[in-house]
Amino acid sequence: MAIDYLKTLNVGSGLNTSDIIDALANAERAPREAQITKRQDQRSVEISSLGTVKQSFERMKTGLASYEGITGLAATQQGTSLDIEITDAGEATQFSHNIEISTLAAAQTLVFGGFDSETESVGTGSLAFSFGTWNDDGTFSANSDRSDATVTVDNDGDSLAGLAGAINDADIGVTATILKTDEDKYALVLKSREGAAHAMRITATEDSGNTGLADFAYTSVDASTEEVAAADAAFTLDGIGIARESNEISDLIDGVTLTLKAETSAAETIGASYDATVASAAMQLIVEEMNSLMTELNGLVRHGSNGEDGGPLAGDALVRSLRRQFQALSSTPIVGFQDSSVYLADFGVETNRDGSLSFNAETFSKTFDANPDAFAAITNSRITSSSNLVTTSVIGTQPEAGIYAFALAADGSATLDGSAMTESNGSYTISDSDAGDLKLSLVGGGNDATIYVGKSILDTIADFTTNVLRINGELDQKIARFEDDLADYQDEMTQLDERITDLRARYAVRFGAMESVVNSLKNTEQAIDSMMEAWRASLKN
Repeated sequence: MAIDYLKTLNVGSGLNTSDIIDALANAERAPREAQITKRQDQRSVEISSLGTVKQSFERMKTGLASYEGITGLAATQQGTSLDIEITDAGEATQFSHNIEISTLAAAQTLVFGGFDSETESVGTGSLAFSFGTWNDDGTFSANSDRSDATVTVDNDGDSLAGLAGAINDADIGVTATILKTDEDKYALVLKSREGAAHAMRITATEDSGNTGLADFAYTSVDASTEEVAAADAAFTLDGIGIARESNEISDLIDGVTLTLKAETSAAETIGASYDATVASAAMQLIVEEMNSLMTELNGLVRHGSNGEDGGPLAGDALVRSLRRQFQALSSTPIVGFQDSSVYLADFGVETNRDGSLSFNAETFSKTFDANPDAFAAITNSRITSSSNLVTTSVIGTQPEAGIYAFALAADGSATLDGSAMTESNGSYTISDSDAGDLKLSLVGGGNDATIYVGKSILDTIADFTTNVLRINGELDQKIARFEDDLADYQDEMTQLDERITDLRARYAVRFGAMESVVNSLKNTEQAIDSMMEAWRASLKN
């Protein structure tokens, strides 16, 4: 607390000038400080609220991503001889097949044994690997799709372990391991890729004076060395004989991978069917994720009524616009999945008066039971063709969603929605079109087809959210502007402090001058009093 020494010494006017100066300065400062503080507080709340908007969009995007690809299609099987997995929900559809496995694919396995240690010398030189098929007559037919490979063994690698390392480092599709076959015996095990056409033929070239690599040659069928012969998988699907060089088969049923595990003694049934319970649960959780965002936005932009305060972003045009755009997505037609558009409402998603969504399980079940394939419009973007003789792929960005008519002429030329396409090696592309980057390939002679390019509502929401959250997007720019405002307000507060300090100094000078005048008058008063006292005393005498 400031001490007024003039008052304490009974000098000057006797007024508490420090308090007076404080009162005058505070009267000048308080209104302006209140204005700045109010604006600071408001901007701080708005920045925090805009951050909440971003976090809400991020949470929703992450949450919805977990439901992408869930179409309700589930694999089914009777038996344990293979595994079945739906790997591409965009291609997979309902199916049921009988399968019988007669032979599993096998990788040729050669065992070269009789070594006393992993460090035992094996000689130097090279091993030349060829890959192909060992025929029943003992001849070898090279695989034209694979190149020969040579592994060199020098003095530094002259050991069983060194040879195994050199083969593995060469990365030629052969795995080398050292197996301890007995207490003090070791063997080199070489394993090829699966499939009859990937068997090995090994030719050894030894360096003069350091022999030994010839022990690893395999130039004819030798049952004492070959533990497992290379073989293709052989099985029937609905009675049709099929062979594959691997037990993992992904090119047989669209969108499905089969992994053969054992031979069968009788036919087993495999298939895929739609599970309404799975799809319904996914739809309900999607609605909850969307509602969570809508609830957050509604609270931030709500107008106050009946004495209640409004939301911290009640007047924010940007956030209100984002809310309207997001709300509109729930009623947007989803095209490119079938001949007519699909709507969220078809699958039981209803919009309430406040913009929130609710889920009607009964409506969902009716639509899903009648047309389960349409549920892909919710969770799974895809491109499909109405003809098995025309396949689709994308060579760049995803084409614009829609339905396109592919027409194939007798001379091999083709059009898409009436616009000429470019043909190359039996495949067709088109530029200057919404379907740019779409590639159509013919199977056999090909055929006219309807091409369906569908973008799921989840991908549409994801793209919208990505745009909202993009770096230096509208939200980021608005937050940056508000943060600049906070810095400006702090500058204003600093300037106010400086102005009030100057004002105090001026008041101090003025009150000091006043005290000096008052003090001078008091001195004059004392002199006059002294003179009067002296005069009175003289009269008494």
